[in-house]
Amino acid sequence: MPSARVEAGVRGLIRDWPRSLFYLAYFSAMGVLVPYWPLYLHLRGFGAQAIGQLMALLALARVGAPYVGGFLVDHAGHRVAVVRISAFLAFAIFTTAPWAQGFAAEAVVMMGFSFFWYATLPSLEASTLAAHGTHYGRVRLWGSIGFIVMVAALGPVLGHHGVALIVPVLAVLLCALWLATLAVPRIEGPAHETRPLVLKPGLVVFLLACFLMQVSYGPYYTFYTLYLERFGYGTLEIGLLWAFAVACEVLLFWQADRLFARFREQTLFAATLALAFVRWILIALCARNVGFVITAQLLHAFTFGLYHAAAVRLAGHYAGPGSRARAQALYGSAAGAGAGIGALWSGYAWSDWGPRGMFLAAAAVAGAACLMVGVMWFWRNRLTGGPPVAAERR
Repeated sequence: MPSARVEAGVRGLIRDWPRSLFYLAYFSAMGVLVPYWPLYLHLRGFGAQAIGQLMALLALARVGAPYVGGFLVDHAGHRVAVVRISAFLAFAIFTTAPWAQGFAAEAVVMMGFSFFWYATLPSLEASTLAAHGTHYGRVRLWGSIGFIVMVAALGPVLGHHGVALIVPVLAVLLCALWLATLAVPRIEGPAHETRPLVLKPGLVVFLLACFLMQVSYGPYYTFYTLYLERFGYGTLEIGLLWAFAVACEVLLFWQADRLFARFREQTLFAATLALAFVRWILIALCARNVGFVITAQLLHAFTFGLYHAAAVRLAGHYAGPGSRARAQALYGSAAGAGAGIGALWSGYAWSDWGPRGMFLAAAAVAGAACLMVGVMWFWRNRLTGGPPVAAERR
């Protein structure tokens, strides 16, 4: 019965409120950091070039930090303890931000807190997957809710109270993140079960596909707002389109277990890459038609929500017991590297190929990822370490 499913899902969320709170705090902090932190750096007197360099440090931390955290989890077997320590250090280092004077000091603070902040996520992801399996999305959706609420609500607040408010808001969110980890139940894996993480061909192709997917997202995260403005969309319309996309993502996370109950993870993963190709084509060629733009935003549910839900499951299946946290970390590092390069190349593409050419290039990148995955899984019997087995159904 649908009502019984909803009731069971709500009970599950209530029972695991610590992980839900973790995702809420983590992605709420991202909703502050990504769009608004450059405003704070400008307030501190940094110029455009310095702000760009400091923001690049965040992407750099995202590449290395997840794997370090994942390695410690797999080696020590205490995944929640690693998350708690990392969350506390992220909060403690960030509290020094108001006293950081000059570029070097600001860089140390940003690299320090972001390194430990990013290190918390892969281990918590592995813990959530172990605890909830196919119901992972119903816990993870709180991260999407936190992001969209913070992005939408903080702008007017900063306009009224000043940009300096960013620091105490982020401090409160990082403190909430740490407090949430204290209540997360322990799910330990004995250290003697640690196994080497073997980079089989299937895992390598999967990570490369994740990297390319994030590269294709570079134009969207960097220039989508400016792109829509060129076609006459106002700030209110653009904000609603962003909010609609994340709302669709939240609904997908809530219902993701139904899709995983019917289809294999690798099938859904490949489908999200194909839909990303379609989405960037729609944005490139049909931006004047609001119906097509809304359709493109609707696809965010699949190209982000379903993509991420499938990817975190596939990373664990490719790795096997004893190295799953490191596999989650490798996935996070591949995504971080792709996001950084995507943001970098999109700036050159906008100048050299024009806005539409930039999104067509993004479609080509997503299409290449889909083709690569399709070929790999078509010939899986000829590759060592073929596709992962389907997840156990609950």
